[in-house]
Amino acid sequence: MARIPNSNFVFKKNMSIGEADAENDHKFLKECFLDIGDYEILQDIENPKSIVIGRTGVGKSALLEQIEMDCERVIRIEPEALALRYISNSTILNFFEGLGVSLDIFYNLLWQHTLVVELIKNKYDIDSEKKQESFFSLLHSKLNGDKKKQQALKYIEEWQDKFWVDTETRIKEFTDKLEEKLKCSIDSKILDVKFTSEGSALLSEELKSEVKYYGKKVVSDVQIEKLAKIIKVLSEDIFVDHQQKTYILIDRLDENWVDDELRYKLIRALIETIKKLRKINPVKIIVTLRTDLLNRVLDKTKDSGFQREKYESLFLYVSWNKDQLKKLLDKRINHLLKYQYTNSQVFFDDVFPPKINTISSSEYILDRTLLRPRDAIMFVNTCLLESQEKTQITNSSIQLAEKKYSSDRINSLKDEWFVEHPYLDKYINIFVNRKKSFKVNTITENELEPLITELAGFPVENNDIVVKMANLYFYCNQINTNTYLIKFIQNILYVLYKIGIVGIKVDRASSVRWVHDRTQDLIPEKIELTSSVYIHKILWRTLAIDNR
Repeated sequence: MARIPNSNFVFKKNMSIGEADAENDHKFLKECFLDIGDYEILQDIENPKSIVIGRTGVGKSALLEQIEMDCERVIRIEPEALALRYISNSTILNFFEGLGVSLDIFYNLLWQHTLVVELIKNKYDIDSEKKQESFFSLLHSKLNGDKKKQQALKYIEEWQDKFWVDTETRIKEFTDKLEEKLKCSIDSKILDVKFTSEGSALLSEELKSEVKYYGKKVVSDVQIEKLAKIIKVLSEDIFVDHQQKTYILIDRLDENWVDDELRYKLIRALIETIKKLRKINPVKIIVTLRTDLLNRVLDKTKDSGFQREKYESLFLYVSWNKDQLKKLLDKRINHLLKYQYTNSQVFFDDVFPPKINTISSSEYILDRTLLRPRDAIMFVNTCLLESQEKTQITNSSIQLAEKKYSSDRINSLKDEWFVEHPYLDKYINIFVNRKKSFKVNTITENELEPLITELAGFPVENNDIVVKMANLYFYCNQINTNTYLIKFIQNILYVLYKIGIVGIKVDRASSVRWVHDRTQDLIPEKIELTSSVYIHKILWRTLAIDNR
């Protein structure tokens, strides 16, 4: 695999080694997929790990795309196709939730119902009334005489005319049934209740308590027991061939498919449902979740009985190292350039210069990623763009590419973390023109004052810890100024550490801590004035970092 003269070859316009998102990366994903151990685990029906956790761009969607390509029985459920906005727009459900009636049982039942119906439809190919009737006949014969499973049969018979309609229609029907029961429970007991926020405000405390009582009673009486029997039937009577594996794939839960408050509750209910449906052995439900979204779900639903430890066995954390990313780049470059560049295979080292400054080109590029495939692919694509109509990728091409790549990655980080940290761009700007590493105590009050003043103008409610600390500092008395300034610095640095764009060396005896190193743990209080901050190389070019 020797480097060869390339005078007959030029890099063409629009050459790339793949797309940023797996959904549009079929050309490269199919030929260049690299299993670093995660795919094997996901494909294994016996392995409980089925909730894929990782940062944006780490390859979560690629794993699902690969399963869909490789496996025969796959059911894709798109969040936006579930008509869950119908639930969030329900005045009746919002009325009862506003009074403190927990709908968690309903959300759990909703997922179980949806997934059970999808499994039955897929297995028996129910897309017509004739096939539906055939399925019910089969089910009757299987359960004939088994009194314990008759409840399951009754539940399915209630829905028999809806089995072949789309998921959206079924969810609307399911929601309508609960709304009707809730409404009837109140109408029969209390007259003239208006199911709106205004109507709720008009109720006396005594009436609110009464409405809440009846609402809780209706929700607790939903058919969760019958549905549990159906799961038992699926496990013991229908999905009995362990060689006939079925996968349900749910991706893109981080997108805007429903209002955030409802989304967190639905995701928590989905996680609980996955655990419950593990009983159906040849079936595996695989879901992708961004790390920050999972953490928000845990935070927002922690009062509803969700305990992370109970579900840890379901979580598959996806992460990469440099060697794995180098193999991925080799595969993609080879797929792009083989037979164009030479008659043999072509790898990264054949195309890029041996060294940039004193380190290898691959090390230089991967040092400027957050160890995610998307970062590495985007950097190489930008290098190809800067090298179009040239016969080789040069050091100057890479350094030109780095400026655009660095700017694009910072914008990507802002988008990734916007929900949790909407003012991230302002936090990052405190590093402009700084040295690549510096002591915490070199961050002065004067340089932070404009940022703190601006952040203190934003409301504390529903904002991140940095905004809250800015308000505490701005409105505190002079005695506490220094205390709150230190807390502000600790928290802004911790947020930037959590995002991955700074490393922290707590003291002389410690190594530099980066968030991708799972052996490390860091909390804001551990960051001291004498601690050192290391700015990630992904920021250097855009922020004009002094790297001497």
